[in-house]
Amino acid sequence: FPKPPSYNVATTLPTYDEAERTKAEATIPLVSGREEEFVTRDDFDDSDQLRIGNDGIFMLTFFMAFLFNWIGFFLSFCLTTSAAGRYGAISGFGLSLIKWILIVRFSTYFPGYFDGQYWLWWVFLVLGFLLFLRGFINYAKVRKMPETFSTLPRTRVLFIY
Repeated sequence: FPKPPSYNVATTLPTYDEAERTKAEATIPLVSGREEEFVTRDDFDDSDQLRIGNDGIFMLTFFMAFLFNWIGFFLSFCLTTSAAGRYGAISGFGLSLIKWILIVRFSTYFPGYFDGQYWLWWVFLVLGFLLFLRGFINYAKVRKMPETFSTLPRTRVLFIY
């Protein structure tokens, strides 16, 4: 069996400065100069990125809002984070409003709903048509934005829904 070290050797500890120095030497990276390759940007934020979406999301939220009316509109508008999803929901809700106004107007189940108040029928019809056009046209504008902003280094865009 090997002989254990003497008591004096086993109980002598390094000073605080020596321990800190050896710790600092141990944390020196093996390859120097790699930290300059990755430049961090303080002004970069994920929430500032432009989230446009694609045509599939637009059509999905459009049909969801069109088929399920205001419940579909609220679900598709609140659950999507892209501009395509939100504009699709607005457009689908506008067409859904037109659909229900025409159903109520020409249905035999609601004979006295619009008696003498045809201006109200036209107001809701125009409102639905404007919502449909607003969602569709604004999505078409937003979809073409990356082509116009591709030369700029960074662009912040505010979508007004």
